[in-house]
Amino acid sequence: MSEQNKDSMLFWYPKIKDLDIPQPKTKCVTLSDDEYYATMDCMPESIVNKIAPAIREFKLPVFIRTDQSSAKHYWEDTCYYDGSRDIRKHLYEICEFNHCCDFMGLSFRAIFIREYISMASRYTAFLGNMPVNPERRYFIKDGKILCHHPYWIKDAIQNPSVDNWQQLSDEMNRETEEEVRLLSGYALQVAKAMDNGYYSIDFCLAQNGKWYFIDMATGENSWHPECKHKE
Repeated sequence: MSEQNKDSMLFWYPKIKDLDIPQPKTKCVTLSDDEYYATMDCMPESIVNKIAPAIREFKLPVFIRTDQSSAKHYWEDTCYYDGSRDIRKHLYEICEFNHCCDFMGLSFRAIFIREYISMASRYTAFLGNMPVNPERRYFIKDGKILCHHPYWIKDAIQNPSVDNWQQLSDEMNRETEEEVRLLSGYALQVAKAMDNGYYSIDFCLAQNGKWYFIDMATGENSWHPECKHKE
């Protein structure tokens, strides 16, 4: 079950949601086993009926994901919902991605609706015109910070929307001392809130100049650039 899966938001979000760290407002809609299995073929009306009122608690657009993945690279068809398309299509695409991900798929058990925060986007990329933002990944282990890295390395970018994307990437991936001090403080708060273990923590810079804590997962299942702390 997802509740026992340390990559699942159902595991880690309750532990960190009340920390004094900027985070998107978040609403969780849990799925029954029958609803989960039904998403392999269609989008059950029962899920739509639970998601629609949850979305109305937010101002559009919103960010949608399962407890396991958002399928963010397909942005316009998956996690980014502004009301212009049928919500069923977004939910189905997200769930289908989760079912097809990895060898056995991802056994998700919830849909999370999250406040959409305008980030300090530099350009868009990938098939879904996903905004590429200044993002950082911090690795923690047993309550301590191991290392930190820019998230969107240039080798990972596909179909950039502008010609000068490499220059823009260099600029957004430049870590300052002030930023490192701030995010290290946030990362240590998360480390103390979690059980001993190895995790990645992701932060993203918003248009308003704030760094937001947006995601985390086990370190073993997280992309990690080459460094002395990579396991």
